[in-house]
Amino acid sequence: MQPLLIETKTVLQHSIFIKEVHVKNLNNPLHFHNEYEMVLINTSSGRRIVGDSIEDFSAGDLVLMGPNLPHVMYNDKEYYEPESDREVKAIVTYFRLDWLNEEFVNSNEVTQFNELLKDINRGIRVYGRSQKQVVRLLNKLLQSTGLKRIINLLHILNLLSETKEYKCLASVGYSNPHNQKDVQRINRVYNYIMNNFAEEITLKNASMLANMTTSAFCKYFKTQTQKTFTQFVNEVRIGYACKLLYNDNLSISQVCFQCGFNNLTNFNRNFKHYAKVSPSDFKKNLSI
Repeated sequence: MQPLLIETKTVLQHSIFIKEVHVKNLNNPLHFHNEYEMVLINTSSGRRIVGDSIEDFSAGDLVLMGPNLPHVMYNDKEYYEPESDREVKAIVTYFRLDWLNEEFVNSNEVTQFNELLKDINRGIRVYGRSQKQVVRLLNKLLQSTGLKRIINLLHILNLLSETKEYKCLASVGYSNPHNQKDVQRINRVYNYIMNNFAEEITLKNASMLANMTTSAFCKYFKTQTQKTFTQFVNEVRIGYACKLLYNDNLSISQVCFQCGFNNLTNFNRNFKHYAKVSPSDFKKNLSI
């Protein structure tokens, strides 16, 4: 098991480190590090956790995350099957900004830039025209070296500081509650949920994986995720339900049971709570 705090200095010998990722599936544990990170998913799908945010991701997903912000990505189950021909292609960039001096950071000319960095500390997902522009610049960043690489990174950050086409991920008051001792415990629980959310998931089993009593585990999980265990499981299930509803061949009832709910009433109530619309209205909006 890798440490929760991942040390990137071994690869980040310069201010910017960028790499192309081409693997069968994503298998990093929940982690954080001391650098900023930008991830562009070119080919892949699954669920992304950033701080206390849980969202589905797919090809084109572009996120930036600040230092010490816990995050992890899980692929859909199909990616982990032995005979799967699916693959993950991504561009991952780590960067530091400690070379920006204090006088520059505090100047009036970079007020928007500072606001952007505050948002990145919560994690942001970039969309729309800005996402397409950043993708083009990322490809330039990948091919550049030295000063040109720094200029291309600043171009990306400047572009984002002037746009509204991004969404903050973690909540405003979120702060990293994790420490090294939490590594194996929280990862066992996350893996249990992500591998079994379409089936029966019990608080008792999750508590046993964490080697805690049920009551102690409930308090612990809420501290770690800012959500109750039930809320977390239901968010994962509803996210998967939204993905299944894109399939015209599946009825709402079929989606209900395939994402882990055991009755339609409970599914409809939770779907409306998390998605803000009913499953039927969601499906109608897709057709429109």
